Amino acid sequence: MHVIVAGTARSGKTTLSLLLNKYGYTHYKMDSIKRGICETFNLKYDDWKDVSPIMCNIINRIIQDNKTDTNYNLEKYLFDTPFIYPKDLEKIDMSETIVIFLGYAHISASEEVKLIRENDKDYYWTNKINDEVLMNWTRDNIEYSKYLEEECKRLNIKYFDTSKNRDIVLQEAVDYILNNQ
Repeated sequence: MHVIVAGTARSGKTTLSLLLNKYGYTHYKMDSIKRGICETFNLKYDDWKDVSPIMCNIINRIIQDNKTDTNYNLEKYLFDTPFIYPKDLEKIDMSETIVIFLGYAHISASEEVKLIRENDKDYYWTNKINDEVLMNWTRDNIEYSKYLEEECKRLNIKYFDTSKNRDIVLQEAVDYILNNQ
């Protein structure tokens, strides 16, 4: 069974992916793949609505290739991606894939910025932007989280809100994935 962990940036996707690493998942960090494609082909993909169907096609191609590989069903893929919308999941073979979304729809922008700053490492990209830019970015991501929460509810996709008790919520996500493999 493959897993797609999607959602808002800084919602815990990579942390969750690392928690699942010990269960044998091969981790694909899709934002790195997106950056590589954009840099290689000199593309500017700033609008997630444009990026989402492309990333879903790439994820599906990786899943499909696994079905024809000599290692069929020996590898479990975990896709960590902020770039997809729930509606674009139709482009992915979901027969052997669990999808969850993470977001933070129930927190104020100032609270989220405070949490980000408290947990920033020197090498995190959010550590390299000023508070005003981070505040605006966070407001946008809270709105995106609200959209994701509603879309996931509408499409019956599991959504985990990491606004509060993030570590507990991420463990709940791990348990959900392990119980549904």
